[in-house]
Amino acid sequence: MRMEAIQIAKKDIKVELRSKTTLNFMLLFSFVTISIFSISVPVKIIPEVAPSLLWLVFLFVGIGGYARAFVREVEDGTLDGLKMIARPTSILAGKILYNLSLMLIIQAITLPLFIAFFNLQISQPLNFIVSITVGNVAFVVVSSSLSLLTIRANARELLLPVILFPVIFPIISTTIRALSSAINGSGYDMASIGLVAIYTAAMTILAFTTVEQVMIE
Repeated sequence: MRMEAIQIAKKDIKVELRSKTTLNFMLLFSFVTISIFSISVPVKIIPEVAPSLLWLVFLFVGIGGYARAFVREVEDGTLDGLKMIARPTSILAGKILYNLSLMLIIQAITLPLFIAFFNLQISQPLNFIVSITVGNVAFVVVSSSLSLLTIRANARELLLPVILFPVIFPIISTTIRALSSAINGSGYDMASIGLVAIYTAAMTILAFTTVEQVMIE
């Protein structure tokens, strides 16, 4: 399964690097969102609302971008062929790896922009980066898995957020607490980070144990 997943991820990365459609959309959307937030939020409340605003940026960008990994296969008519040469678990793992690659690129560009636009002072930068990275990894795993449920729906762009938000709300709320601790310097919130990691592991196990039935349907 490992090699199949890596090959699928490599294939998707090569396709994306040629077209840059999803990546450009995600980067542009994140830049526009940060710009709007930066001119509309009062300076005095930035330390309190920054974690929530940052998550809104990643949430909006991720919902529109991560689902494209499976949607592209449906639009190009290659999903059935992919299922013939790779196991469902390998396909899901490959799509998650591909989306994780996108996430790392988006995060590496978005975080400095966000901090610069808001002139955000972070007491514990390493804790801040670890917290948002753990949260984003959980977001990628959950959104990649749930996007399978909506890829053949006519209104998948509307359906995915409805299904996704209740599932990722614990990730968002817990990560926001960890980010607030990092900004305010109130200590490393290892409990929140650990909770997100456990939740991610549970969702990963659930996704891989049900993906075969989902893809058959």
